[in-house]
Amino acid sequence: MSKQSEHGGAFFAAIGDDFSTLERSSKVISADVLDAWFDPSPKVIKKVREYLSFALKTSPPTHCEGLIRIISKQREIPQENIVVGSGSSSLIFSFFPHILNKGDKVMILDPMYSEYPHILEDVIGATVYRHVLNKKFDFAIDCDLLVKDITKIHPTVMVLVNPNNPTGQYLGKEDVLELAKTFSDVIFVVDEAYIDYVERDKSVEREVVKHPNLVVIKSMSKVYGLSGVRLAYLTAPVSIIEKISQFIPPWPVSLVAQIAGVEALKDKEYYTQKYAETKVLREAMIQDLLIPSLRIFDSVANFFLVNLTGTGLSARNIVEELREQNIYLRNCDSISKQFHDDFIRIAVKDKTSNKIITSALKALL
Repeated sequence: MSKQSEHGGAFFAAIGDDFSTLERSSKVISADVLDAWFDPSPKVIKKVREYLSFALKTSPPTHCEGLIRIISKQREIPQENIVVGSGSSSLIFSFFPHILNKGDKVMILDPMYSEYPHILEDVIGATVYRHVLNKKFDFAIDCDLLVKDITKIHPTVMVLVNPNNPTGQYLGKEDVLELAKTFSDVIFVVDEAYIDYVERDKSVEREVVKHPNLVVIKSMSKVYGLSGVRLAYLTAPVSIIEKISQFIPPWPVSLVAQIAGVEALKDKEYYTQKYAETKVLREAMIQDLLIPSLRIFDSVANFFLVNLTGTGLSARNIVEELREQNIYLRNCDSISKQFHDDFIRIAVKDKTSNKIITSALKALL
């Protein structure tokens, strides 16, 4: 069997991945994935419910034309700078193989979302260099050190997940743009799956019209509560869009997903409120876990990282024991070689679920 990147989602073992016992889902806390804790906008649910039969039996617009128009209008990005896919992973697999060749130099952060090293090393065979983020400094990006590494390696592509997963650290918009300006012959790919939890205007998605070496990947799963329908878009200079768009298949996104995406993009007020609530929930959860044996890394997103060093417990054991209580957290070992059975990532859920998680974790500690 070919190698695949490891992800969360183990909670389906408790629910049943043949969907015959979906009623179990209400008793499972799925904090090993970074899905939104809140429901999609009521406007999304209303529209999808009203036209569900039609949406299930009808072929969608071939190239997501209407969805792209709404993204363009709501996000103020020219339509010719946008392509749409069924989740950010599908766009990652459409983009990189047609930009990079085997042996090309690519720089990534370490730690960082594991799908990137997987496609770059295992699928494409690129030469990957890791810019190691230091635990001592909360895994924050030091721009001076990053500049030194880029200057030394001079990669074809530099990948930034911002805010970073699993660290929850954020590099300012001005810093990202300065990097792209300084290294104009390096393609900067910025994954902004969680940027709306910081602030929508902190995105660099509009800047692709000014920077010929900037590509931005935007998942709509994590910030719109649409993980189940798989939806994302990519913004880039027209020259790059033209190069990769021919490899985006027809009907890349289901009709249900397109309808949901359009309605979600229109309801800024609802989602802005949910992002504010997420911040309150995250801060309360972290505060509840402030005990001497844990080191918690602050975050700007809907998750945070916990270091178990000093507890005498392993991430694997904690994850396994909590699964017995239908609580699923993420052991981070597969994300970085810096992690040695001593880091877990916790997704922020609703207030009740968060309390269950923190109480169970403290009981183990």
